[in-house]
Amino acid sequence: MADGLTGSPLDIAATLGGDGAGLVRGLWRVPAADGLVLVRVDLSVAAFDEAAFDTFGVARPARLARAVAGRRLDYLSGRIAARGALAQLGLQWRDIGADTTGMPLWPEALAGSISHADGTAVAALSTHHARVGVDLEPVAEGAALEALREETLDAAERERLVTAHDATLGFSAKESLYKALFPDVREVFGYDAAAVGTPGAAEVDLVLRRDLGAGYAAGRRFAVHWRSAEGRVLTWLAEGGRRGGLRARP
Repeated sequence: MADGLTGSPLDIAATLGGDGAGLVRGLWRVPAADGLVLVRVDLSVAAFDEAAFDTFGVARPARLARAVAGRRLDYLSGRIAARGALAQLGLQWRDIGADTTGMPLWPEALAGSISHADGTAVAALSTHHARVGVDLEPVAEGAALEALREETLDAAERERLVTAHDATLGFSAKESLYKALFPDVREVFGYDAAAVGTPGAAEVDLVLRRDLGAGYAAGRRFAVHWRSAEGRVLTWLAEGGRRGGLRARP
């Protein structure tokens, strides 16, 4: 089983341009292959206040004006993780907005994705891939687990993904696939669009069940990477490299 959701600790002040005034409890680069930069940040829920947006140079979208504090913290944590990932690529921070669907608007030379859960966020960035998706989920239990099984997995998948961990992994893998493909297909597709295979030691395969837009045909296979620890599952997909790779701007 793949494990470990931290990796190499990063200097908070040097990476983020400030000490975070106690808000940032930890910052790590999570090991990832194929030229992907994957950064995790943990924030202190108790230390959160609105001034933190200004501290880290993150603009507050209008849609967050009436959001609960937890939703605002989630948004901020994702942007702080993105700031850390940009720093690992040697790039200066620029605020990452979002389009009308909520998808982050990355600089032209980058492919990326963000996920967050309860004060923890991860950002995945690549200058070598055209499509990136990442997802972080707490391992479901109780009624949430039953809902996850019924709403996101079919009968055959439920037989393959028996444990709570593996069922959550299957759901998370489908989320990562959606995040990676949506910017291309610009089509909302459901959990039934791809079938999850039996998890391997560090990857799980997804196969498209139907044609999507942008040339994604039924039968196409994707290898989604995964790691788990602390009662959470992390999945990510990075693929579609371009000739010579993408070149990040200074």
